[in-house]
Amino acid sequence: MSDQSSAKRLPDLRHASWNFWWLVFDGFVFAFGFTFISPSSILPVFVARLTPIDLLAGAVPAIDFIGLALPQILGARWAARAARRGGRKRFVLIVAGIGRIPMLAPIVATAVYGDTEPGIVLASLLIGLGLFRLSEGIVLPAYFDIVGAVVPPPRRARYFALQQASGAVGGVASAFGARWLLANLPFPWGFVTCFALGTFFVSFVLVVFAQVREPEPDDPAWAGEGETEKVGEVVSHPRWWRDLAQVISSDATFRLLLVGRSLAALASMAPAYYAVSAVRRLGASDADGATFGAVMLASSLTGTLLWGEVAGRYRHTVLVPVGALLGASAALSAIFAPDVVWLLGTFAFVGLAGSALGMADTALPLALAERAGRSRARYVAAYSTLTVPFAVASPLIGGVIAGAYGYVPVNGIAIVAYAATAGVGFLMIRQMKVPIPAPTAV
Repeated sequence: MSDQSSAKRLPDLRHASWNFWWLVFDGFVFAFGFTFISPSSILPVFVARLTPIDLLAGAVPAIDFIGLALPQILGARWAARAARRGGRKRFVLIVAGIGRIPMLAPIVATAVYGDTEPGIVLASLLIGLGLFRLSEGIVLPAYFDIVGAVVPPPRRARYFALQQASGAVGGVASAFGARWLLANLPFPWGFVTCFALGTFFVSFVLVVFAQVREPEPDDPAWAGEGETEKVGEVVSHPRWWRDLAQVISSDATFRLLLVGRSLAALASMAPAYYAVSAVRRLGASDADGATFGAVMLASSLTGTLLWGEVAGRYRHTVLVPVGALLGASAALSAIFAPDVVWLLGTFAFVGLAGSALGMADTALPLALAERAGRSRARYVAAYSTLTVPFAVASPLIGGVIAGAYGYVPVNGIAIVAYAATAGVGFLMIRQMKVPIPAPTAV
């Protein structure tokens, strides 16, 4: 064998720039569409119009998160099967495409029964949203495996910053559009139009993602630097959990990340009710809900541009305590909000905190997997799945507390949880300086 043929093969980066910008545009289009059906601003206001029960309003973010996070273990296994056939992108497009179909149900139900049968409308919304996010959760490990393969590590910080920034721009634009619709169209037609536009654009984003040029199945880009696991290997469920236990026991930084993410998920009981509280306590209108979303996304854009520079200089771990402290500031400001205008500042804090924690959410599992030489898809799936109980229970517990004692105790618990998250984040920064043991071959 010649020296040239025996040399280590390098990843094919011919399409790196093409993929980079299409993925950034992917973030823009998805955010533009998803903001029309935002679980943090528009949907809580819509549910508050349908029912006086806070617990049902809290079910929206709970279903949103459980649908996105719970199926990722299964999705990681299916992604591995798709990898063996060189079809990760096809897998994402098919499953995500099927998952858009249930979102037609709340559009039709709201148009037909919006004024007469709120129970039917609410059920169609929760089921349609749940199935849509379920499909997103199934494909997420494969999606991020593709991102990890086509965006070289030196360009990751810039990619995550631009992708989130473009998403924030798209979100702000659609939030203003949603505000106009909700202010000028009578109930329920403003919401019907928002749901229809949102469904159209989150479906169109699949056309954008289809432009990404997937590397060949045997391209070294599919393996993280130093990764010991075989690309496309499908393991049994018992072995998957054993391997996960080994990952957690050997990677202290990942353990801290799981703890911090769980605490942040617990703290999310407060943001889940900012918009509901505005409707119940301060008389916010449907259009105000869209304004909250616009302010949140505008501050998210500002934060993203800043956090990209911060992460490039100090690593993404620093974003965990920064985002947590900003989240605590949002909860504190919500306690003292005397009117709807004050809450605009609260949602500005939410956007800054969400952009920091969101960037950490997307970047740190990939970075830690590659640092440990393990499967990116497995880290992403484990990261999301193991924090599900906290993210699901949090808004539901918040709804029970709010119904019995009001919104101040909910915000108080969130402040404590955010403070604990910040403490864990500082420990992560220190732990990143400690080398981890080399993984055993599997």
